[in-house]
Amino acid sequence: MTNTQDIQARIKTDFGAQAEEVFNLISTAASGGRHLNDPRLIRCIIFLADKNIEKLKVCLESAKTDPRDIIMWAEYIQSGPGDQTKRVRDFSKTFELSETDVRE
Repeated sequence: MTNTQDIQARIKTDFGAQAEEVFNLISTAASGGRHLNDPRLIRCIIFLADKNIEKLKVCLESAKTDPRDIIMWAEYIQSGPGDQTKRVRDFSKTFELSETDVRE
């Protein structure tokens, strides 16, 4: 879950003094649902939290209900009228590579 180097580094960079609390929140959430152990989902949550611990808490709760929403919000953008979307990130890769060679 948070044992990958890029996730640990991003949490420390984004949350600074609150990093330990973030690790605890993610660990607690992961113990309640196996899909919250997925590095891709954790990267999406951290990205969507945008350095804000309250947003992180909301994203963790949303991920418990339907993790697909979190992935959609983090990896896709509206690309046209209606419901057309385009994938612009792939958080199954590290944060550094998430916007490189993205495929639908």
